[in-house]
Amino acid sequence: MKKLVIISAVAAIATMSFASGSASGDDLRAELEQLKREIAELKQAQAKINLNALKKQIREIKAHDAGDNIKWTVDFRTAYDVIGYKYKCGTSQWNGIFSNRLWLGMGFAPTSNIVFKGLLSYYKAYGQMTGMPGAGFNYFDWIVNETPNPAGELRVKEAYWLYFGDSFLGADIPWTASFGRRPATDGLLANYREDQKAKSPLGHIINTEFDGASFKFKLENVTGVPGMYFKLCMGRGMTNANIRYAAIRPGFLYGAQNPLVISGGDAEYTKVPGYKNTDLAGFIFVPYDDGQYSIHTTAFKAWHLPGIVLANAPMVDTNGDGQPDGMQGTFQQVGDMYGAAVSFLAQGIGDGISDFLDDTNAFVSFAWSKTDPKGNNQMLGMMMPTQNGPMVVGAAPGESKTGTSIYVGANFPLNALWEGSRLGIEYNHGSKYWRSFTYAEDTLAGSKLATRGNAYEIWLTKELIGKTLTAQLRYTYMDYKYSGSNGFFANGGAPIKVDSPLGNQLNLLDKAQDLRLYIRYRY
Repeated sequence: MKKLVIISAVAAIATMSFASGSASGDDLRAELEQLKREIAELKQAQAKINLNALKKQIREIKAHDAGDNIKWTVDFRTAYDVIGYKYKCGTSQWNGIFSNRLWLGMGFAPTSNIVFKGLLSYYKAYGQMTGMPGAGFNYFDWIVNETPNPAGELRVKEAYWLYFGDSFLGADIPWTASFGRRPATDGLLANYREDQKAKSPLGHIINTEFDGASFKFKLENVTGVPGMYFKLCMGRGMTNANIRYAAIRPGFLYGAQNPLVISGGDAEYTKVPGYKNTDLAGFIFVPYDDGQYSIHTTAFKAWHLPGIVLANAPMVDTNGDGQPDGMQGTFQQVGDMYGAAVSFLAQGIGDGISDFLDDTNAFVSFAWSKTDPKGNNQMLGMMMPTQNGPMVVGAAPGESKTGTSIYVGANFPLNALWEGSRLGIEYNHGSKYWRSFTYAEDTLAGSKLATRGNAYEIWLTKELIGKTLTAQLRYTYMDYKYSGSNGFFANGGAPIKVDSPLGNQLNLLDKAQDLRLYIRYRY
């Protein structure tokens, strides 16, 4: 096209020049010859340009520029929770709390087989929170991003890299390897109520923040079984390393009357006496997943688990009202634990029976836990002082205990009644010695999946502007049969029957409920 424009322009100039008689014929012929030579040079230069190569260079530059930028996502939720607790004596406590939760997602793929992902979290109640200084277990590493924090810090919830391999040891087994702060909350089954894609763990038994690694192997190509894969998972929940200036303890007076030997920072990050690393290792095995029906299994072991060990002493006054209401204790490691779960999931029921059934999810899951105390420790029990001497409550010293849990649920569209809405109904039951790793479950009244008793939940999610702006109304009701549902291990996990003389005497928590309404923006 450019060639035709240049030639046409030359012809036009020549025609006008001849017509106007403004130059002699010899002069015009000389000018035309000069123009012809210039056009020939332009054609020659243009022929040397490789347009395809130039286009490829432009594409590579665009891809490079795009790849050098971290891709950000925004997930901002404003919620109002009405929380209620009822105690065995009949008294109750109620509170309403506004909160903001912000997730800033990060993604970066420098090559086709490696990617970095991260998630920054801000979770805060409206206004200044009261309560004890230091916020206690609110900042415990397993739950720090799932509890509203007093100062509203922006924290790292996830940060890991993921490597993709096409084959493993020459076999047609695609695989992945990942290290970092893993996506270990809101896993499969629990993700439905959270209205988001499932993350790494099986949500029935694990919903806890962890640092660690994972290795996944897709086996369907070599076995011929749809969706089969095996995933090895490892994590560390607590390190035994001292922090910097560990010998300078807060709350102590330094002086001649109250001397304290200080290391001066010469021995930092050494082992803490009496503590070992709290580690977890296990696997996820999916024997079948055709995209509609699937089976998911998991099993793990956790080492050196911590809990509150109460002093073998009479009860003391902890709230200053002049009445004994608590016991002194220390935070110690008491033993190991085994856990396992198997879940059956249907993402669509039947084959083309109706649009409603095609878009219905239903699941049933069974989980199991078993403690392995070290020495004479009580992992899920305590020694209660009485007039006749100490009384064993729950597991005896050194005694192992097994617990079980059932989790069933279904969710389905309500488009016929309300376009863009979805209703979910869930139920779970935990036995006397049930212990899950669901400490980070985002239910302000307590983890419903950890309930020793029965828990019921119903939720309704509505798309306001597609998936960009959504709202949810959720009601969770927990009927406790035994205490210690939301405790760690040791004496704090002792199961005391709520409906018993001791339960009445201790005025145990009987019921808990949480009514939540939120509006959520995602981009």
